[in-house]
Amino acid sequence: MGRVMPEAAAATPAQHGQRLITNVLWSWTGVAANLFQGIVITRLLIKTLDPGHYGIWGLVFTILDYFWLFDMGLNSAVTNFCARFLAMQQPEKINEVISTSLFSFSIIGLCVWIASPVLAWKAHDFFKILPEDQPEFARLILIVGISWGLCIMVHLFLSALDGFQRFDLTSRVMVIQVALRCVGYFVVLKTTKSLVMMAEVFVATQIFGYVLNFLNFRRLFPALRISTGLIRWGMFREIVRYGLKSFFANAATLGLNGGGPIVIAHYLSQHAVGFYMLPSRLLQQAADAVSRIGMVTRSNAAALSASEQREATVLLGIYSNRYSLTLFMPLACFLLVYGRAVILRWVGPEMADHSAPLLPVFLLSYSLVMAAQFNSSSLLFGVGRHGGYARALAVEAVAYVSGLVWVVPRYGIWGAAWVSVILMIASRGIYTPWLVSRALDYSFWSYMSGIYARPLLSAAPTLAIAFALKSTVLPGRTWPELIAAGCLTAAVYMTIAAFVCIAPHHRALFVGRIPVLGSRFVPDRA
Repeated sequence: MGRVMPEAAAATPAQHGQRLITNVLWSWTGVAANLFQGIVITRLLIKTLDPGHYGIWGLVFTILDYFWLFDMGLNSAVTNFCARFLAMQQPEKINEVISTSLFSFSIIGLCVWIASPVLAWKAHDFFKILPEDQPEFARLILIVGISWGLCIMVHLFLSALDGFQRFDLTSRVMVIQVALRCVGYFVVLKTTKSLVMMAEVFVATQIFGYVLNFLNFRRLFPALRISTGLIRWGMFREIVRYGLKSFFANAATLGLNGGGPIVIAHYLSQHAVGFYMLPSRLLQQAADAVSRIGMVTRSNAAALSASEQREATVLLGIYSNRYSLTLFMPLACFLLVYGRAVILRWVGPEMADHSAPLLPVFLLSYSLVMAAQFNSSSLLFGVGRHGGYARALAVEAVAYVSGLVWVVPRYGIWGAAWVSVILMIASRGIYTPWLVSRALDYSFWSYMSGIYARPLLSAAPTLAIAFALKSTVLPGRTWPELIAAGCLTAAVYMTIAAFVCIAPHHRALFVGRIPVLGSRFVPDRA
């Protein structure tokens, strides 16, 4: 069988490490673009309109995220199968995966188009939306919902690129999307101040990005053939068998991500949704760097599993999680000390009064779980052992929604945050890594200590210095003071972490990518 791509050849451990670092670095460019959009556009939206409209904007996308339930977990299967068939040099199987999945997603997209008008018509009956905002709320759901149907159809090409580990291509597209979207949002907020027009900008840039992903995949994989003759019932059964486990995990994740805003909007108000979502969205956008690493981990784990490299898979889990936590900790240390000052300067006193108290609570879960264990779940998907994880997420989601229904009317958004954190740590922070250690026949305590010990040890002196700065020379009353405090906190942590957290051979790979340092410290082995 002829080769599909040169990259599919067997790689040495050093080449695997180099590829992993390259993919992660490219993924972060897209993350940085999204973080910039979240910081700048969120501030502009709240300042131009009000927290209530910010709550509506976030609530619409939270509701429509549930349309990904129609995905049935098939995109996860596309990524996994493309990675496996690429490693085994079987281009005809990749074409079967693409053609079979595209047919399935076309039917799913039609179902979404049917559901969107119904949801738009009835949604405001369930949520406490101000009467004057209800027509706009319905139009937003209709516009974005119809676009979601098309996106579900063609999202598989992004999943296929992830399976090919071409995160450089998907990240470039993401940067272009976000740049165009930011420009469009800025123009709308400065002129019409219409959330509906902002939704139209979102739809246009989303479709444009998917077209670019398709063109990139077709160029990357010249053997691509899409035909009804390549639709295989056997392939569909394999995709569904894998995807069903992913479906339950995805459904539970959607419940966990969207349950808070939806229950809060039902019991409280659209303003409360905005107060709750601001700190969680801020941390989520920062944690997107971790989720992008998770996509790299998933496809790498699938390739390593196909070649039965158990030890390399264990090390992939430990290092990817440790480095994710290491990268997140400077932000966590800074926000733990300066969080309220940042929100006050960023979006004003009203948001600071209601949102800032939630920030330390969310920092617990985003640091110890989203940053430190997201790659564990990705690894389980990569090796095809994610059934237990899916069941655990389902239990967590049911407990979460049930807890919110009881807590939110009594303790408001503060209670909702604590319900989220406690369940997340128990399910995804403890049980998920135990599943990984069992799947790979590796010590649970060794796996956990390999992830947490060094990054948390590096955080102790960093927090002490940050508290000292806040109480003396940098109280955080102005943007220059906050920027200086953030830079100093990050510099202290990363200096310590460079020697404490990063393995020597990985440190050499990073240094080698910096031309000046690489020529000085990395010997020429040519």
